[in-house]
Amino acid sequence: MSIQPVSQINTDLNPTTQPVSSASNPLIDYDQLAAAILRQQQQAMPSTSNPPIADTQLQASSSSNSSIDLNNANLLNNLQQQFSGCNEKWKTIVKTGKNGEEKYGSKRDLVNHLVAGDDIRFSLNNGTYFTSIQSAILTGNENVCVQALFHISKSGYNNFQSDAYWWFLNVCTSGHVHMSRWSVGAHTDRGQTKTTYDITWFARSRSCQTQPIFCNLETGGRKCGDVSLLANSVLNGASVKVLNPQNGYITSFTNIAVSGDGLSVAGQYPWHVSQSTVNNHVEFQSNVYWWATIWSTTGRLEMSRWNVGEHTSRGKSSMNTPMEWFVDDCWTLAYSHNSSGHETDGSLDLFVGAVLAGRKVRVKMGSYIVEPENLYIRNGRVSAQLLGHLSKNTFFDFQTDVYWYWQIVSTTGDVETVRYNIGSTQNRGNSADKQAISWFIETRPWSNVLSTSSTGSVTHGSKADLITALQAGFQLRLVVHEAVDSFSIIEADNIAIENSEVAAQSIRYISDENGSSGIPRRFKTPPYWKFTLTSTDGNQRAVWWKVGEHTSLPATIEKYPVDWIVG
Repeated sequence: MSIQPVSQINTDLNPTTQPVSSASNPLIDYDQLAAAILRQQQQAMPSTSNPPIADTQLQASSSSNSSIDLNNANLLNNLQQQFSGCNEKWKTIVKTGKNGEEKYGSKRDLVNHLVAGDDIRFSLNNGTYFTSIQSAILTGNENVCVQALFHISKSGYNNFQSDAYWWFLNVCTSGHVHMSRWSVGAHTDRGQTKTTYDITWFARSRSCQTQPIFCNLETGGRKCGDVSLLANSVLNGASVKVLNPQNGYITSFTNIAVSGDGLSVAGQYPWHVSQSTVNNHVEFQSNVYWWATIWSTTGRLEMSRWNVGEHTSRGKSSMNTPMEWFVDDCWTLAYSHNSSGHETDGSLDLFVGAVLAGRKVRVKMGSYIVEPENLYIRNGRVSAQLLGHLSKNTFFDFQTDVYWYWQIVSTTGDVETVRYNIGSTQNRGNSADKQAISWFIETRPWSNVLSTSSTGSVTHGSKADLITALQAGFQLRLVVHEAVDSFSIIEADNIAIENSEVAAQSIRYISDENGSSGIPRRFKTPPYWKFTLTSTDGNQRAVWWKVGEHTSLPATIEKYPVDWIVG
């Protein structure tokens, strides 16, 4: 039985819908927010004896704008209450054996976290390999299967193979692990492996709210909650997950939008590979394709299928299904500006400091909200790559002949858009314009547990603290000091530990460069995927694979100072 889980911005969105202040995201004082960020950094686990560089930068940016006393408890009371539900830490929920037995904890607890919209991670190889998941599904007998797709082939823990392929993982609490390998830029099967593993599963609550904020019936009618609360949460920066209660499939969104009348929400997710049920677990199909989806509160699920590695459609369809919508409201507005880059709310200094402190970011343009794949700071200006978007006809549906819709947006108001056929080198047009943008930051605590120099020597914290945090399930973000006042901020898509060293692989990056005429960053032409392996030994290895083609540029090795930030 096949499980196809039932479970751009071009011209289709009305940018006039505006959020209103809510209890989950009130209008705030930005000096108090800076103080609260400092307080959270100091309390985050694991603790460190010295304040990280990013904390100092945040304090400096706050003090330059206000005479606020950071130790004044009265000033922090309201914000501490606001953040009180955003301090949940990662927990080990269950350890499953090769035959699916529970060695520690309970599968039922993991299922409960999953259907509450919580974040899930897992580790393999006795706690030396870690990754986040892209989607999950219940498979019966309280088993869960997850897809972890963000991995490019390696030779050793901190080096790439010369002939790169995607290394897709389907991992189940039954112990089953299916590895499917496909060439980067070509529809070439590089082999399958079906095996079993001991697996450790981690979860972290996304917010105090364990119930969906809205549920729609198959017809789009209301079953629970209030769609206007969902829409307002989205416009206030909240991230969202959707659950199909019919089969237990759950996913997040790379971009989400609110209709002009504020009565509908639609989210898109392109990172899923076709799979099928085998007994009590799930495996990838033999001839895999990308399964991109748009979920809407009208009950409509739009699906577009494309071969991995080539521009060949495997079909486009839609259906109606019930959905449950969960919000993560641990976000707050940090900075907004008009299309000329002039401040309209918040503080650019605060925003830059928060990004350097490892905070995740969400970007809002009109009624369209997206979480960037990576960030770059140059001369005090922030740029973000927005890569998880496929072209749409309308608010609810994909185009028939889809293309990637990639953007670099900056705090100068500059927006560059490039379009390339999925699985092809064909360019579908580029454009540049200026837009008003709002920038939201995550209010969860992140802690800089390690800083390394370009030679790999420790300048702050310890490698042991970093490994301890990773083995407790923490996520990892890197602030890479590329040049004076130039920083690349990337998320570790997967992490390997060997001989007390850590290597973080990041694959969601398109080649870019410094812009001109006041534009901070722009895409390079032709575009290449930039896959990096950043190690605590001081090396950052990069391989460059042409978008839509199985050809590459020579690999590079750079030596950069890096801040290793966990949360």
